[in-house]
Amino acid sequence: MFPGMNLIHPCRAAATRWHDSAPSELDFVLGTDQDGTPAVFRPAVDGHLFLTGGPGTGKTVLLNALAAAGVQDMEVHVADAWAAVDPSDGIRLNGVTRFASSAEECAVMLEAILSQVKDRIRQCGLEGVRSFAALAQTPCRILVILDDVRHLLTDDAYSTPGDGPAKARSVACIQEIAKSATLAGVTFAFSSQWTADESGVLTGSVFDSCSRLALESTRHWYAWHAADESPRTQQPTRIGSYKPLGGPASQLTMENR
Repeated sequence: MFPGMNLIHPCRAAATRWHDSAPSELDFVLGTDQDGTPAVFRPAVDGHLFLTGGPGTGKTVLLNALAAAGVQDMEVHVADAWAAVDPSDGIRLNGVTRFASSAEECAVMLEAILSQVKDRIRQCGLEGVRSFAALAQTPCRILVILDDVRHLLTDDAYSTPGDGPAKARSVACIQEIAKSATLAGVTFAFSSQWTADESGVLTGSVFDSCSRLALESTRHWYAWHAADESPRTQQPTRIGSYKPLGGPASQLTMENR
C-alpha cells in the first residue's frame, strides 16, 4: 500500500439532506505527489473537476470513488454515457439521487438540478445571504458526475439519431448552472477521452472554473507471497497530472480503487 493512496474520502461522514448549521465542506484525496504529499480536490475552493485520459486510464474508477464518498454528505447525480451499453463497467449507484444513461435522461436530470439551483438562489435572496451554506436550513452540496461528456453532450459516431435537441438542452443547463454554482453549492465532475478543447463542450467560463486531472497511464507492481517470495497478484497504480484551480500542476500517483 502506498502512503496516502488507499481511498478517496470525505472529511466528514454525516449523511443528511439538510444541515442545522453551515456544513463542513468535503475534501477528496486524489493521490499523492512526488514527495508523498496527498493531493486534495476541495469542491468549495477548487471549482469543478475535469478528468481526461484514454481508455483504461481510470476515469470511471476515480468517478466511482468520488460518487461513493460524495453520497455520505452530498446529493450525487450521475449521467453515465455507456451504462446502457455495459452496466457492469459503469458507475455504481448506491445512494445516488438521480441517474441518467441517455441524452434525454441527462437533459431531464440537469433541468431538475437547474430548478434546484434557482430555488436556492431565490431562498438566498429572501434570507439576505450570499451562499447556500449561510441559509437557515442548509442544503447539501450537489455533486454532478458526467462520465464521457463528448458522448453525452455532442454528436459522435455512437450517437442515437434524434439526440441532438436533448444534448443541446444539457449543454444549456450546464452553462446556466455553472453561472451560479458557487452560490448554490453545485460541483461538476466531468470526464472525457479528449481534452476540453477537443470535446467541443467544456470551453470558456465552464472550463476556466475547473481543476484538471489528466490520467496518463497505468503501471503494475507485484504483491509478493511472504513464504516463497514469488509474485502472486498484480496491483495496478495509475499516474497523472493534477492542476487545481489557480494552482500549479503536479504529477500524482494513484492506487487502483
